[in-house]
Order: sequence, then C-alpha cells, then structure tokens
Amino acid sequence: MATSKSKTKAEAAISLLGYTLLSLLARKERTGYELSRFTSGVRSMIFASSGHSNIYKELAKLKKRKYVTFRVVKETRPFDKKVYTLTPLGLETLRVWLRSDPELFVTRRELNIRVHALWLLNLKEARAFLDKQIGIIETEIESLKEHSSYLQKSNKIGLPPPPQHPLFGTYFDIMLEIEKRELTINWCKWMKRQWNTGKTARTSRNGRAPLLSIPQ
Repeated sequence: MATSKSKTKAEAAISLLGYTLLSLLARKERTGYELSRFTSGVRSMIFASSGHSNIYKELAKLKKRKYVTFRVVKETRPFDKKVYTLTPLGLETLRVWLRSDPELFVTRRELNIRVHALWLLNLKEARAFLDKQIGIIETEIESLKEHSSYLQKSNKIGLPPPPQHPLFGTYFDIMLEIEKRELTINWCKWMKRQWNTGKTARTSRNGRAPLLSIPQ
C-alpha cells in the first residue's frame, strides 16, 4: 500500500501541463489534437502553454501512472486517432491537488488551472480554497511592500525614484505585481459572491451573458 509520502511524490511529479490535461479531461474525453488547442493561441494565456509533442509526452506519463486511458478510433486517414479519458484515479488525484494548500508566489497559470477545475469540489471546499488563496496573496502583497520599503531605506531615496535612477524600473515592477495581486483578490471575492448569492456562471461581472455556453 502506498504511503502518504509516496503519494505526495507522485503528485509532485505532475507538471502544470499535466494538471491542465487532467482538468480538461475531467469535463469530457478529447483527442490529443483537441487538447493541444487549449495550450496554444489565446487559450495559452489561461492554461500552460505547450506544443503538440509535449502534449503527447505528458499524456504518455499520465497514462503510465494510470491517470488517463485512451481508446483507438479507426479512421480513413493513414493514422487512427486516440481519444483520451480521465480515470477515477486521475479524477481523485486532481481533486487532491485542488484541496491542497496554495503556496506563496505560485504562477498565475497554476491558479488559473485550479479555478478551471474548481467545479469538482463541493462549495465548502471551493470557498475554503479561495479563502486560503486570498490569504496567501495578501501575504505576498505585504512582502512586496516590505521589499519596496527596504529598497527606499537602504538606498535613501524617495518613491518613486527619479527616472534616471537604477531603481526606477524596479519600483514600478513592484507596484505592478502589487496591483495584479489586488486584482486577483477582488476576482476571488467576486467568485465567492456568486456562490453566496446563489448565482451561477449565467451572469458575468458586468451582468452580461457569458461568452461560453458549453464546457471547455
């Protein structure tokens, strides 16, 4: 029987691309080509970006770990196609990852992928995840502000620094990171409000109908 330690190592071996594929397959079965469409073009701004060859390499790893399986569909073309399906083990592995605590300074895409699969958790678990995420981001904001103050004091400069000062760009980089995190906190709170008011994805932040009406 696998220990919790060995399970943690197995889960850690899954890349962000791997979790992206598991999340997409949790919604419906797809071919490798269909999966690759989510990791290129405009969708790559949401999910992990990757080329076709890496998609198939990752699918092979997931199949080896029994997280996904596939069936072969005969085609008139030279090659038959494989249609991939999430296994019960793959679904549970994805849920375990979703329930795990977020860490400081994770990539934006990791948060995107977790939110993409958030529907797999019950409302209590989903709210708890967002609360933890908000707390983590607030800690990050405080760390960024402390670093900004440290730069100001150690270099004996006012903020913002003069345009020709070496720290001019650094200061504005820090401000950008703070504002992005403040926006993310508001985004998480907005999602929570949708649940608290009993609303679903039928309404958007501006009250308009959503662009997507089918699972993606």
